[in-house]
Amino acid sequence: MRNLIIAVLLATGGMTASGAMATQVNITTANPVIDLNISETVQARPDIATFTTGVQNLAPTATEAVRANNIQMATVVARLQKLGIADKDIQTTQISLNQQFDYRDGQQIFKGYQASNMVNGKLRDLKKLGAFLDALAVDGATNFNGPTFGIDDVSMFQAAARDKVWTKAMSRARDLAQKAGYPNARVLRVEESDYGRNYASGPMVMRTMDASEKSTPISPGELSIGANMSFTFEMVK
Repeated sequence: MRNLIIAVLLATGGMTASGAMATQVNITTANPVIDLNISETVQARPDIATFTTGVQNLAPTATEAVRANNIQMATVVARLQKLGIADKDIQTTQISLNQQFDYRDGQQIFKGYQASNMVNGKLRDLKKLGAFLDALAVDGATNFNGPTFGIDDVSMFQAAARDKVWTKAMSRARDLAQKAGYPNARVLRVEESDYGRNYASGPMVMRTMDASEKSTPISPGELSIGANMSFTFEMVK
């Protein structure tokens, strides 16, 4: 006979998940138990690309640097919007103004003021990605990091991975139980842990594009969406 102490989250009315209370439930088993931890993944094509882009400008005065940066960044943001990126998918992440210096023969020489403005963006039509990168370079973006490919709604793929985990766990538990002389196994405990999301990313280099050149080649590939669950089974006759 074995006593299992299982932690259970209970949420009372009006409480959020973060306000849930933990309690323990004692389960007594008359038969041996099997503990399993199973992970499975499914492959999926990404449908979004996230990136960081922006503009840096150097000028003799702070006012000139900021003015030039604002004008150039407005052109970049307008291009993002023209390519179909919604306002909700464009987020400013950094605005900075710093003095810049050169060093010669141990002497600090003032170069000017560098203004920088960076935004995060999310492109939902991957067919436009190559042309989108080329257009950004033409419109004056001086910095680009990404793209990082992802899936906007992974719930369907997580459910598919979870189904694979469950099927494998049940099959393995019954097989182990039968080897031990028990015809079947029943679930006593299931716990799902955060498997995390897998993203595919690759560095991109910004450069000025000639009109005769083809768009930047992009290969989104596939992503692995996973589920991880731990089980306790009781062997039963």
